[in-house]
This record gives sequence, structure tokens and C-alpha cells, in this order.
Amino acid sequence: MLHIDLDRSPKHLPYYLQISEQVRQAIASGKLAAGTRLPPTRQLAIELGIARRTVVLAYEELCAQGYCTSQVGHGTVVAQIPVLQREDAICNTQGFPQWLLTEADYTFQADDQNTNKICFTPSLAQVDRLPLKVMQQTMSRMIRYTIPKLGHYKKENGDLELIQALCQQVLPTRGIKAEPHQVLITNGSQHSSSLLSMLVAPYGGNISYGVPGYPAIPQNFIMRGMKGIACSVDSEGVRLTEEVYSARIHYVMPEHHFPQGVTLSPSRRSALLQLAEAQDALIIEDDYDSEFYYDRHPLPALKAGDLGGRVIYMGTFSKLLFNGLRLGYIVAHPEMIRRLVDIRWQLDGGTSLILQRWIAELLKSGAVERHLRRMRIHYRKKRDVIATYLQELFPAWQWQLPSGGMQFWIQLPPEQLADAIVHQAAERGVGLWSGAAYYEPGVKEANHYLVLGYGAITESEIHQAFDRLRGLGH
Repeated sequence: MLHIDLDRSPKHLPYYLQISEQVRQAIASGKLAAGTRLPPTRQLAIELGIARRTVVLAYEELCAQGYCTSQVGHGTVVAQIPVLQREDAICNTQGFPQWLLTEADYTFQADDQNTNKICFTPSLAQVDRLPLKVMQQTMSRMIRYTIPKLGHYKKENGDLELIQALCQQVLPTRGIKAEPHQVLITNGSQHSSSLLSMLVAPYGGNISYGVPGYPAIPQNFIMRGMKGIACSVDSEGVRLTEEVYSARIHYVMPEHHFPQGVTLSPSRRSALLQLAEAQDALIIEDDYDSEFYYDRHPLPALKAGDLGGRVIYMGTFSKLLFNGLRLGYIVAHPEMIRRLVDIRWQLDGGTSLILQRWIAELLKSGAVERHLRRMRIHYRKKRDVIATYLQELFPAWQWQLPSGGMQFWIQLPPEQLADAIVHQAAERGVGLWSGAAYYEPGVKEANHYLVLGYGAITESEIHQAFDRLRGLGH
């Protein structure tokens, strides 16, 4: 017997679609066997209290999809189609392919629903101080002028206006001289590293990276077949051990190695460049937040001293403006850019023209530079407030005052574990981060470090958070 349950709420789907879908599900599950005659359209319409034409449309839809057949004088009959048995569904892990099963953990971590929680989230920029009026005006003006170009797109390395603004205004501040054909616009650093891994991973080899560090970037290469070489990090940055010499790719964050914030020393910079040249290797320089410096100007980018073209420079606007922007760029050898453009074209066609032109206009108008100067002062002030609280409330915690960047790296005393501190802080409505997330799995010392990000948190929230944290760990 066919049972149809119609949703009659104000925003319901059309009745004929509801009927056809419920009949289709009954057929697919085997509840309606092949050869079963469906109720006459007039009879079903009366039972449901709807127009007969609606039922006719539903039956016609089922016939068009191949689930039923209809002949004049014989009514509408369920067609002969394969039926998925319940035991088949169980064996097939509810539809997930056996060959995709893996031990890797791809679990999505949902956002914390505690709206009263104050979080020291690393790597996030503060957005409530953005020059919104200028940004809105620029967007409106830019859309009017750009409309004629929005009807098409082409295979290219990015919008020329944005690339020229990068070459003339942004890159020179890092000591980099580049021409437009050496730049590729991307959807942020993660996207940049994914494109690079698609290019180089098929050739095999090893990738070296600092630990603790930012694992998501090297993981793009490892998951595509390259072998990872984890290198320790000290006060001079990534250590160039003997094992590093076998790497084909070296991933580094020279100015502010995340999360410690240490700078790669001049001697190691020189050694790394020489190593890449001697071993026919490449260096991926992730310059994610060097704009934010407080006690000294940053050293020039590693790319600035790259005479042999071995450095692939990755930049982003996420920390400079806001993380949801998802706009970045790669500066590399022209042949590397050409190949990346080919991959990019096949992958997604390119970055939004509106987005690129908007940022180009903000750069050319000076709005970005003015915002950067303001935020540099503001972040420094927040850094100093946190440092004062740490000295007062947690004298046993060891840390260095960050000379740049947007986070503190804190070593806990032997009797304290990061997991316990994070849990206790959460109970008080404060979000802290364990340093274990930035180590290789199974490293015991990892549970003795904390990361306190101060980019997104406001100064008022900092005071509230430390009031809640008084006595933590005792």
C-alpha cells in the first residue's frame, strides 16, 4: 500500500515533487516491487485532498526518470530497476567507498558554541578596526568601473592592477624586486601551498620543515607523496641538520617562525640559500605576518637575497586585513609561475576579479598602509598588556616578548601540563591553545607549551580574560 505524507507548511516543496520523491524512495528501498500498479490519479488526489493534475505531474515525473512506466488503459506501473538491499548498505559502510577508508583523521571540529568565551586564538586579525567606510566606498566605485569586464575571464596569473600594486608598493617593503610575470594571485597561503604541491610532489623527494611549526603547509606535500623531514627550531630559527641536505623542498617562515616567533638568523639564511643552490632544491618562504613588527624592522625577505631563483615567496592579505579575505600571492621564477597558471586554470580558473580589483584600489589609495600603521601600534599595545599580566599572575611561565607577529609562545613549568591548563581555562570561559598542535604526534615535551594569540582579541577582552584566569594552575 502506498502512503504519501505531504508537507503542507507555507514554504513546502510543490506537492507533485513531494509525491514523486516519496514514491521514488519506496521503489529504491524495495517497498514498491517491480510491476506494482500505482493508485489511479483520481483516487490518490481525493485521498490527499489535492488537484488530480498534481498527481498526474508526479506520475509523469516518475516515468520520465525511469522509475515507472505508463500505458493507456493499464495505469502507471513500477518499472524493473535494481533495488539496494539493506544488507548491501551495511556492508558498504552506508555508501562510503571501501577504497576511501583510511586511518587518517579528517574529523571536522565545530566552533565552540560558548558565546561568552574569550579566546586567545592564534593567527586571526582584529576586524573591528578596519576602515569600513573607505572599504565600502572603494568597493562601490570599483564595481561600477569593473562591470564591463565581469562577463568573462581568461587564463592569466591574476589581475594586472593588483599585481602591479604588489610589485610597486608591497614587495619592495620586503626588499623584493619582481616583475608582473613573476607573480601569481591565489586564494591565500593554504591555496598557494596546495598549488605548489600539485606542481612539485609528482617528482617525489623530501620536504623539510620546522617543528614546532605550522603543519598544514608541509602536509599538503606529504599527502601527495613527499616524505617529511621534521627539523628542530631554536633561537636562530630552523636548524639545518645533516638530514636536511636530502630535501628537495625547504619550507621556512624566516621572519616570524610560527608559533615561537623566532627569526631565522643571517648565517642560517645564507647557509639555506647556499644549500638550495648546491642541492638543486627549492625554498618555500612563508611570509605571513612580517608587516607586524614592534621593536625593530624585519630583516629583508629571504627572496630578496635569492640570486639563483631558488626561493618561492608566499604572501597573504589575511593578517593584514581580515582572515576571511582569502587572497594571497606567489612570487617565483617565471617558468614556475607559468606552470602554476596551467594548474590553476584546470583547478578553479582563477581568483575573483572583483576581489582582486578591490584590494588593488585599497593599496593604491594608501588605505591599506594607513590601516597597517594603526594596527601595528594597536597590536604592540595589546602585546604589552598581556606581558604585564603574565609577569604578574604567572611568574613561573617562561616566554620571550614577541618582537613581531601576533602570539606568545609560553613554556610551562614541569609540574603543569598544557592540556590541563587549557581545560581549566575553558571552565573559566577563556580559550587557550596547547602547543602540542604544532609538534609531531607523540612528542612528550609538546604538552608543556601554550600559544596565546592576541590578534583578534580586543584590549577590553584581554583584561576580562586575565581576571578570569587569576589563580589558574594552582
